[in-house]
Amino acid sequence: MAIVLIWLFLGIILAFPFSAKGMLLIWKEFISTDIYMTAYSPLEWIFARLKLCLVFALAISIPQLFYQLYRFAGKGLYPHEKRFFLKVIPASFLLFIFGVVIGYFIVLPVMFKYILFYSGDAATAQLSVQDTLSAVTTILAGFGIVFQLPLLVVFAVKMGLIEYQTLKKQRILVYSVIMAVSLFLSPDPTFIAQILVAFLLVVLFEFSLLLIRLF
Repeated sequence: MAIVLIWLFLGIILAFPFSAKGMLLIWKEFISTDIYMTAYSPLEWIFARLKLCLVFALAISIPQLFYQLYRFAGKGLYPHEKRFFLKVIPASFLLFIFGVVIGYFIVLPVMFKYILFYSGDAATAQLSVQDTLSAVTTILAGFGIVFQLPLLVVFAVKMGLIEYQTLKKQRILVYSVIMAVSLFLSPDPTFIAQILVAFLLVVLFEFSLLLIRLF
């Protein structure tokens, strides 16, 4: 685990000189340049940059973390269990990245457009640098975790917690739960974002059923 900590430390150091430009890029991507960044404490700008560096460091350290965990636990695994985890770990990382990409390019622009559009007539928007970054990172991490759904379904079937045929027969119930979850994941009064998120989750669920056959 010391190697993972070294990767984290190096990631923060390497990212810090570019963190200010990274903050500006995020601001321009989701928020109008007419709205200025607001820092409500002397150290808020520094803390926001450090948080962005930590996110970057975590992103580049995750593969190393998975590798170290596999080296540690792999000694006690049977060959078929090793093959299973060698499939799951890369798939988990790719699904997480895909979820982050969907959140960054689709969900966040819609969300911030709604927030700024509906608050513009009533009040002047003053957005905290650190709070805005926290919202961005939380939503991106949330979508990365949500996109682990296929692997969770595969794991549940492999462990005997639920049967494959039951999932196929209960599609309507699953779709209803997905629609309810999408309402909380994306606050959009036009329901465009909710429909999009629900569609993505349905695709993930159907992809889960396909993965069960492959694993």
